Amino acid sequence: MYCSQCGKPMEESARFCSACGSAAQPVFHGRAPFPGQMTRPRHPRVIAGVCAAFALHYGWDLSMVRVLAVVLLFVSCGTATILYFAAWIIIPDAPYVLPERSSAGSAGSGI
Repeated sequence: MYCSQCGKPMEESARFCSACGSAAQPVFHGRAPFPGQMTRPRHPRVIAGVCAAFALHYGWDLSMVRVLAVVLLFVSCGTATILYFAAWIIIPDAPYVLPERSSAGSAGSGI
């Protein structure tokens, strides 16, 4: 484990960094998607992100996937709608991506 402030190595059981004295940040073990798992991204979604998930996972053009989904919606007489809602439920959301902390300007803007 490394200190989040100075970057020096720390012991796993340490609560404070021996180099700079800052408190160790807790490590949260949440459910993250495994490599290769299809997830619904949070940014380029229109309704639920199902088309964006297929486009990003397989490397297809997002616009073409959306056009194909609309065409299938009208041709399939409702089957595509059921499949879309099933994919909405089955494919998990992508985890939130937090911006990296910067040390510059963290004390305030001075205005």
